[in-house]
Amino acid sequence: MRKAINGVLWLVGLTVVLAVYFFVPLGRYTLFEHTLRIAATEPAQELGDELGTATRELGERAIGEWETRRELRREAAGEPPGEGAGGALRLRLERDGVHVGDRVLSAAELRERLREAHRVASDVSAVLEAAPGVSAADVQALRELLREERVPIREEALAP
Repeated sequence: MRKAINGVLWLVGLTVVLAVYFFVPLGRYTLFEHTLRIAATEPAQELGDELGTATRELGERAIGEWETRRELRREAAGEPPGEGAGGALRLRLERDGVHVGDRVLSAAELRERLREAHRVASDVSAVLEAAPGVSAADVQALRELLREERVPIREEALAP
C-alpha cells in the first residue's frame, strides 16, 4: 500500500514539475522556451559540436582498444598467442582429458573456458582431434559438450 501511495505522489510531483516547465511563464517565456533560446546560442552550439567530436573520438579509441586486445581474446579462446590458426580453438582429446595448449582440462573446466570465450569473442570454432586409444564414448561426450555450447566443430584425424 505504501509503494502505491509513493508511486501516486511521485506521479503527481512529476506532473507538477512538467506543467511548470512547459506552461508557467517566468518573465516573458516559460522554462522550456528559455531552454530553447539558450540552446540556440553560439556557445551552446559549440558545446554540442565538441560533445559530438568527443563522442566520435571515444568510439574510435574503444575500437582501437578492442583491436589491441586481440591477442588476449585469442588466448582466452585457447589459442597460443601469435599463432595464425584462423580463430579456431585447437582441442586434443587424450585419456587424461582435453589438452588445450600446455593445460589438461576436465569437462567442467573446458565448458567454463568455452563460456568465457563466447563472452569475449563473437565466433569460436573448434578443431577436434583424438589421440590413439581414446574411446568413442569420450569423443562423443566431447562432441556433445561442444554442441551444447554451440561451438562449430571441424573434425580432423578423429581416431577413437
